[in-house]
Amino acid sequence: MRRSIRRQILVPLVVIQTITVAAITAAGVGLAARRSEQQNVRRLDAVIDVLGRSHFPLTSGVLARMHGLSGAHFLARDADGRTTAASDPILGGRPIPPASIPALGRPESRSWLDWPKVTVGGRTYFGVLVPTSASGSAGASSLLVLYPESSWRDALWDFARAPIALGLVALAMMVLASRWFADRISRRVHRLRAQVARIAEGEFSELELGTVEDEIQDLTRSVNLMSAQLQEMRRTIVRSERTQLLAQLAAGFAHQLRNTLTGARLGIQLHVKRCPASAGDSSLGVALRQLALTEEQVQGLLTLGRLERRPPRSCDVGELIRDLGSLLEPTFQHARVALESHLPDEPTTAEIDAPSVRAAVLNLAWNAIEAAGPGGAVQIHLLNEGEQTIIEVADDGPGPPAALAAALFDPFVTGKPEGVGLGLALARHVAEAHRGELDWSRRDGWTRFRLTLPRAPGLDAKEPSE
Repeated sequence: MRRSIRRQILVPLVVIQTITVAAITAAGVGLAARRSEQQNVRRLDAVIDVLGRSHFPLTSGVLARMHGLSGAHFLARDADGRTTAASDPILGGRPIPPASIPALGRPESRSWLDWPKVTVGGRTYFGVLVPTSASGSAGASSLLVLYPESSWRDALWDFARAPIALGLVALAMMVLASRWFADRISRRVHRLRAQVARIAEGEFSELELGTVEDEIQDLTRSVNLMSAQLQEMRRTIVRSERTQLLAQLAAGFAHQLRNTLTGARLGIQLHVKRCPASAGDSSLGVALRQLALTEEQVQGLLTLGRLERRPPRSCDVGELIRDLGSLLEPTFQHARVALESHLPDEPTTAEIDAPSVRAAVLNLAWNAIEAAGPGGAVQIHLLNEGEQTIIEVADDGPGPPAALAAALFDPFVTGKPEGVGLGLALARHVAEAHRGELDWSRRDGWTRFRLTLPRAPGLDAKEPSE
């Protein structure tokens, strides 16, 4: 059986509040009624004492005045049990069964319930029979005192009416407050349930925390954190799937292309040996450089596919960048882009996979040439910071589109109409394989890509899918 949170909160609170209000009301009414009853009994006892010791005749007028003072009825009786005077003529004229008349004497209790009950004319009274002074009672030997049970009940209800009304009002207010509180919690829980349902459907939006700092706000914060983590996990899974597909396609394509390029380069080299070019003709040399450059790019695709795995070796990173600059020099000249290399004088040695790092820097430089455009400039900085080697490739182009900033390193993400979005994905893959990182920034009109590599051996030996 399903029970809502509102019901689980509301029902116990209402039951506890009802019992508490009822107990407090009953205790207050009982105490007040008890005190009032004791005062009435004491007052009546005082009247009975006065009448019992009186030396004046107990006439109907005197008894009527005593009735006005105490609320009880008085019947003066002679020795034969006949009524000689009464505070109420009608009551005095009605017969009283001898069996119902109490014995002489008064109970010591201060409660009406301890008095004997007398029934006269269909009405019930609390009765007591007391002796009187024979010298002044005008023939009355006893006095029958009758206090109406209805008067006692009316007095009890008068005392209970106000506390019961206040208790009901307090109970209603507490029920309304409890229901408001339960509804408020229930609405917040329903919002959390709806948010979890949206997360299950793949919508990872955040829920507002609200202004009340309590456990539900902590739970909302945890749900938002879970949503962000699930969103990042989904992005990682999608990126891994795309990277794996990219690796398979790139590796298969590059493996076939490399054989073709190797054959073409060997053919040109044989032609140069057999038929040397005339002085000043550098066309064949340019063709060999372009083929070497293409082979470097194909080598990068093979590295991305992880079909070739090489252990890290000690390498002079500065010399590697100089070789790349020499290889890219015709490309910079053809694109009319200025190249500036800022390398330290001393050798910069690091334990890396030189071919993969070479391919990564080559892709960063190629992207920088295209971003700078004719008349632009590209700078390559080599920095040593502690145990890290940093290669920074900067261009003075307009920078990547803002819409692509968050997914710039994802495969197949590019802002160029003819691009395929593999260069930066390759460079980031190389950085992660070396347990380094690749990030970018836009400062002072320059777009800067920083490839950070640890100088100590740190090549990752795991497959991308792992």
